Amino acid sequence: MSRAQHTRISVAAVGAVGVVFAVGAATASAAPSVDVHGGNTITAQVSGEKPGHSCRIAATGVETPWRPVSGDGTVRLDSGPVRHGRHDARVVCENPRVGAASVHTVGHEQDVFTGQWAPAFEFLQHHRLEFLTPREH
Repeated sequence: MSRAQHTRISVAAVGAVGVVFAVGAATASAAPSVDVHGGNTITAQVSGEKPGHSCRIAATGVETPWRPVSGDGTVRLDSGPVRHGRHDARVVCENPRVGAASVHTVGHEQDVFTGQWAPAFEFLQHHRLEFLTPREH
């Protein structure tokens, strides 16, 4: 095999590997994400979930209804009135056609605060001063 032929084969192989990586990156689906906040209620904004799925906020003593994910993969959730204080909140989503077997948590469980002092407690938590926030009994 001549040197020019070997170089062409090498360039073709590198090009093929590059195409495989580019196609893989383009077709790979990003994991859904969620942004959860406290305040007067617990709110969440889910992005990147599969359209047609349904999501809700789950926390101790908080059961919100399932809300459908829109065609662009987002859904905005609101808990409505909840007791004031600290909540370990998470967002769960499911495929309604499959049911309970498809339920999965989006992101991770987060401490959120509701009530009059919620902004102050979230500020303290954001700046890693959790020891100054009230704990549940």
